[in-house]
Amino acid sequence: MIRCFYILMLLVSAISIAGCGNRTELNELGITTAAGYDRQNGNWIITYQIIVPPASSTNGSSGGSQSSVTTFSSQGKTIREAVAKSSLENPKKLYFSHTNVILIGQEAAQYGLSEILDDYYRNIDARESVKVIIADGQAKDYLKKLVPPEKQPGRALSQIIERNHELGSYYPVMNLHEVALKITSDSGSAGIPILTVTGQDPRQLETIDIFKQTSTPSKLRLQGLSVFYKDKEIGVLNQRESMGISWLTDRVNRTNLSYVNTHGEVNSFLVQKASVKVEPVKSGHHYSIQVNAKVKAELNESTTLADITSPHIIDELQLQAERIITSQMMEGWNASQRLHADMLSIANKIHQRHPKDWKTLKEKWPQELAQMEINVNVDVSLKRTGLLQDSFSRLLQKESGESEGEH
Repeated sequence: MIRCFYILMLLVSAISIAGCGNRTELNELGITTAAGYDRQNGNWIITYQIIVPPASSTNGSSGGSQSSVTTFSSQGKTIREAVAKSSLENPKKLYFSHTNVILIGQEAAQYGLSEILDDYYRNIDARESVKVIIADGQAKDYLKKLVPPEKQPGRALSQIIERNHELGSYYPVMNLHEVALKITSDSGSAGIPILTVTGQDPRQLETIDIFKQTSTPSKLRLQGLSVFYKDKEIGVLNQRESMGISWLTDRVNRTNLSYVNTHGEVNSFLVQKASVKVEPVKSGHHYSIQVNAKVKAELNESTTLADITSPHIIDELQLQAERIITSQMMEGWNASQRLHADMLSIANKIHQRHPKDWKTLKEKWPQELAQMEINVNVDVSLKRTGLLQDSFSRLLQKESGESEGEH
């Protein structure tokens, strides 16, 4: 018994002395919150936005005497060569598992995403669930800019994408894995939001003094949807066209619709829930598209002088919302046809349901898509008209009429 006890003690001692030989201390890691990919003169330029722990640990959203992040770039013929060369000027081991977003520069987007995708899928130190944004210019220039009031720009950009999806649905939230699935599918198309800078003197966003201002002269914002066929960018959609694609791909979470009638009266609708089904319909040797949308909304702003509690007026308001949605869908569809890009993944559906037809259509799919007709049916149900039974404009009109009657 005593002998077994001594053997056990020796084993415990050996394990405790050995410890974790291959461990990496936390202060030795350079945790990246965002990364940028650019092409220049046949080389990859990789930019890293690394968290500075002392600055990030201060309380509050902003302030402090130093920036919460630092950025630097390295260059190489391949992406991994560029990452390896980062050790020539960076004392920390780069850690990519906490990267919130990657920015892809314009030249890199036109060159192609295949090498970036290969790098993320082949190596275990990067997550393919990271969000993707296309930079309107060079990615490295955007990663130098701060996003007040948030301290970490990479996380702030990720949150901007999420808030857009939750409140406006103007642009899709795309991660690297979803992009890979879309461009390798039968449709071969994907849309990725574009980040741009607006305002005057964007260089002010590169200094922490920007946190001392109540209003920044320039801002980073999402503006446009970059359209890819396979791994290369082929065009750009504006916000309305992108919104149409969001409808047609059933990606609308919540959004606002504004309608101005011939009398100048304005009605604004808050979409609470939407369900959109897009089906290819065979007609002879060709296909058309049938879109059926069911939308639940509420009136959240109005200047109409009509009685909005009247069933007839509610029907008119629902018709207004249906016209807006139909118009946005048609803009998205026309843009998709213009670029010969199957943004609705129609090819995938035809291949799944009619594999024999797809064998015939596959070689001439861009031409077939450009000639395809679409039929849109939108059904809007206005659930609430808000807390006011009349618009404030109507209340003022009533008050004015009563005052004239008294005189």
